[in-house]
Amino acid sequence: MEHKSSPDTAQKANPGTTPNTIPTTRSGTAEEIVVLQNVVKQYPLGKVTVEALKGIDLVLYEGEFAAVVGASGSGKSTLLNMIGCVDLPTSGRVFINGIEIGKQNDKELTRLRLYNLGFIFQTFNLVNVLSVFQNVEMPLLLQGNFTRKERLLRVDQLLDRVGLLTHRNHRPNELSGGQRQRVSIARALVGKPKIVLADEPTANLDSVTGKEIIDLMQEINHTDHTTFLFSTHDERVVSRVQRIIPIEDGLLKQPQYNDALNTANALTGTR
Repeated sequence: MEHKSSPDTAQKANPGTTPNTIPTTRSGTAEEIVVLQNVVKQYPLGKVTVEALKGIDLVLYEGEFAAVVGASGSGKSTLLNMIGCVDLPTSGRVFINGIEIGKQNDKELTRLRLYNLGFIFQTFNLVNVLSVFQNVEMPLLLQGNFTRKERLLRVDQLLDRVGLLTHRNHRPNELSGGQRQRVSIARALVGKPKIVLADEPTANLDSVTGKEIIDLMQEINHTDHTTFLFSTHDERVVSRVQRIIPIEDGLLKQPQYNDALNTANALTGTR
């Protein structure tokens, strides 16, 4: 059973903690979906200890479209691993949809990932012996709550949405890089996660295909209010997010905001 805890109301000031305008939904102010409080992560390396994260405070809100940016070794992958429940903090607290990950056992963490998180990878991570349909269906099989008819309907809806319904019986090695990334997006979304974590999703794509993939993810963010957090070096992604969260040497720096995007969203009622 998952144990819910309440994040501390008082948090120390940190550049990455909150956006200057909290996103809103049609029903009001968005909920906190990710909360990190004074998160430290240390790794042993021989006789020394490497501190990958040095007291991170961060809040992500439902419906945000944000990116963590930083050089190699800055801590951004470690930060995504914390939010993705792939790793646990050495100290500090991490809450995903109100659940503190440090208080969950392995089975509970697996369930938390399965029902709350979707993952999009730079190298797609598709299973080559399975068809496109079977790759996208996999999270629903793991959840185990759907009939065959329900799975068929949900997977075909997602494949149609990403423009690959006619490729449902193809294998990944029969697809282009852009098509493979569309399959991974459909797989990430099929279980209706609260948060999608995208690690360098455009790194292996050409400029035209990369733009199409960003367009697709932004459209899903707008229509479904799914929270997206990117780890990226790609300026094409950085220029499209609402909040840019720089990280350097395991510390968050002053965030930047694409105010034109936030204003446009407010005017159109998307936020």
